Amino acid sequence: MQRVLQIFVLGLLLLWPLGKHLNAADLRSALRDGLKDLDARKGETGLCVLTDASYVIINGKTTEPLVDLIREETGCTVGKGNMLFFHRPIHHPLKIAIFRKSTEECVVVRYDGKRIDRHKYDFGEEAVAKSLFWQKTDALLEQDKYTIVSIARVWAADAPYDLLKCVDFHGHLCPGIFAGYMVARYIPKTYPLKKGEAYIWIASPLWCKDDAIQVLLDLTAGKKDIYPIALTTSQKKELTFENPVGFLIVWNKEKKTGKGVVFSFAWDKVRKKGKLQTVLNLLGYVEKPEELVSVVKECEVPPGIMEKLKTKETNPYRWLGLTK
Repeated sequence: MQRVLQIFVLGLLLLWPLGKHLNAADLRSALRDGLKDLDARKGETGLCVLTDASYVIINGKTTEPLVDLIREETGCTVGKGNMLFFHRPIHHPLKIAIFRKSTEECVVVRYDGKRIDRHKYDFGEEAVAKSLFWQKTDALLEQDKYTIVSIARVWAADAPYDLLKCVDFHGHLCPGIFAGYMVARYIPKTYPLKKGEAYIWIASPLWCKDDAIQVLLDLTAGKKDIYPIALTTSQKKELTFENPVGFLIVWNKEKKTGKGVVFSFAWDKVRKKGKLQTVLNLLGYVEKPEELVSVVKECEVPPGIMEKLKTKETNPYRWLGLTK
């Protein structure tokens, strides 16, 4: 009975319509040809897939069935940590990138609801170091070029899976996501929660790091445990410290009081000439966030101050005594 069910499900996948003149069989063929382009075998060590499947909608149909199809053709799985996703809006084209670590080559398959395209690229260090690589217009990769290249190269450098999950949510890999990842890893180790306590994150100023903090600490604006507060240029100049990241409140729900911790990030230690070079440099610090994350100030947060911190009309650091 189970075998019959498996055959039935496989048949549905094969018939799953991607478009008027294209079905899952065409996509299977494109993936198999992509492996041939890379001179790679299904399931071989050092193979990785990056895709926006399950996020995008093609011709009115959601694309989560393709995740199983990709696994069947490439041998890459979530459990192995070599099937990775990047967040895209539902109207975005379907992209599937197969990356081979040993050669640093990548085949990208694209489908927009009308036609399917495939192309092989060199993602090696020498190739991506050339400005022409980034300046060249590419109708297949489009705005996904940096996302796919950076995730593939960082995966090949053994990036932690939870970091790649942050990148999935954020939609691209950048230095800011690394900073947020390291702050989020630092917080539970240094400020573990006790009974009756919860984390609240004041995201000020706003930048990419806050998405990593959302993912790893499960804090969202909808649940009212993250408060995004932008700072103007003049407000940033008021600060008495450099490289602000935001601040954490370890809040006691019963006592209605909390402990505030303001963080900064040592960009001068890791910043390189290019964004990708900075990202790869940051990878060496993911297991030692204390070398880049520093505590500017710890303070008690009484109820009255808590309400002021939630107000977007002022510089929240003013209430903490960290402005000139």
